[in-house]
Amino acid sequence: MSLICPLCGKNKTDESLFCPDCTVKLNSEYELNVPAPEASQETTPDVKVEETYQKSQVEESEIVVPVTRLDPKAWKKKKEDERSESEKSYYEISRDKKTNKVRFTMIFLFVLTLVLVAALYIYNQHVKDGNLERAQWELAQRTNTIDSYLGYMDEYPQGSYVSEAYSNMMSLKNNETEDWQNLMTSESTIEFTDFLEKYPQSPFERKVKSRLDSLTWEASLKENSTEAYSVYIDMVAKGDILGDYIGEAQKRLVMLKQTTPIDKVEMETLQAKVDGFFTALSNVSATDLSEYLAPMIVRFDRFTNLSNGEMIGQLMLLAAKADAKSLRYDPEITKLNYEKMENGTYTVNVPVQKILEDNNGGVNQIKGYIVHLKLDSDFKIFSIHETKPFPTAP
Repeated sequence: MSLICPLCGKNKTDESLFCPDCTVKLNSEYELNVPAPEASQETTPDVKVEETYQKSQVEESEIVVPVTRLDPKAWKKKKEDERSESEKSYYEISRDKKTNKVRFTMIFLFVLTLVLVAALYIYNQHVKDGNLERAQWELAQRTNTIDSYLGYMDEYPQGSYVSEAYSNMMSLKNNETEDWQNLMTSESTIEFTDFLEKYPQSPFERKVKSRLDSLTWEASLKENSTEAYSVYIDMVAKGDILGDYIGEAQKRLVMLKQTTPIDKVEMETLQAKVDGFFTALSNVSATDLSEYLAPMIVRFDRFTNLSNGEMIGQLMLLAAKADAKSLRYDPEITKLNYEKMENGTYTVNVPVQKILEDNNGGVNQIKGYIVHLKLDSDFKIFSIHETKPFPTAP
């Protein structure tokens, strides 16, 4: 009989069918009855031979049964499961090492992410917010207005500079009231403009703009030019002033704006005639006035269709009612504009200031008049009326 175990290949005794390990497993796990080797007995040689033959026949017949019932795959899996850690293959050990390395890497990345998130949170809560607050505070200091300090306090009600912001704001408030009181007697448009720039959200803003509007309009009337009225209209459009006189400014701009081409000869002739007329009117010279007036005056303020003589009489009466020692007319000839009509007549608008001298020697200059004249083809005046700077002007 073979001395090699047919199942595992290990050595066995001559009397055994399997090695001791396999015999135990077959008996316990597969419920087979594998005979154990019997002790040797003293028999005769013939008996021994017969017994040996019979025994081998029995063993061979019994060998067939377990081999056909054994599941090699299940047995092999069982063997692999029972192997100790030291019996694992190199591949399995390497695989376990890789698995542990991946697991360690994932844990490290997770911890690193938590650290970064915590650092970012701390930065936003302390470092970044502190920098933003400081920048806002520096901006408020540079601007140095009540509105800028209010903006800082609204943004950072628990900020580090709230007390200082409130103190600065109250100081500005007191300064603002004092500046407004000083401004009430001022006649300078620059001072009013500076006040608005310094206190853009002032409670006195409307009063300041109203006063600035009046002063700007008075300055426009004194200059009495298209440029001055254009500036006033632009300031209203920008919101710098209220624009209480916007309608009058637009009307005067149209009156003084030259809209038609200028003929140099016509312009020079018209300027000479108009200047001569106002000189004669200032001198109250009936003879000189008759040279510039047409035989018939179709309009003189509220009067219509006056003869040359009647017109001179009205002008003399006007000078007498002026309640002044003298009344002079000063036309701004360089600002004269005209339009030549289809019938050959001329419509002329010219800025004029009146200079009144009282009996005590005092002089009062009133600017802002615009005198409207119409001249025939011979440059004789046949219509006169004026636009006053204000309703009560003489």
